[in-house]
Amino acid sequence: MRYVIRFALICTVIVFTVFAAQYSSHAEQIHNPPYQEMSDKFFNLLQQGKATEGVDYLFGTNPALSRMQDEATNLKAQFGSVHSLMGSYVSRAILTETKVEGMFVYQHYFVAYERQPISVRIKYYKPDATWMCYGLQFDGNIADEIQKTADSNLAFGVK
Repeated sequence: MRYVIRFALICTVIVFTVFAAQYSSHAEQIHNPPYQEMSDKFFNLLQQGKATEGVDYLFGTNPALSRMQDEATNLKAQFGSVHSLMGSYVSRAILTETKVEGMFVYQHYFVAYERQPISVRIKYYKPDATWMCYGLQFDGNIADEIQKTADSNLAFGVK
């Protein structure tokens, strides 16, 4: 009888451990999807002053983008000049994220540098089982865009 109870207890612990591990793994995927890990890695490289490596990393996830050498070279030059023009990377905040049926994600970030913020937009596409970067762009007009949006929402009480 003792052995039966011990065996049942051991089986229960094993089943609970396996179930908890699967639930934890699933919960991590929900909270930090693969495309977000790609964005995080890109921004970590930007923070380290490795903009060229960041562009190479995102473009490397998509065979079609990795063949677009002119666009990659242009983006590397633009991102490379951000540090010298705007100072050191400070932080980032996501402004919006739009998802389409688990196959497409658009992220728009506000990225703070010492002297000026920039806007970074990243698009991800998952045609099958793997996420890849579909597009990357940035511009330095985010402050103007915020001002336009805020001004368009003014209410003057006109009768």
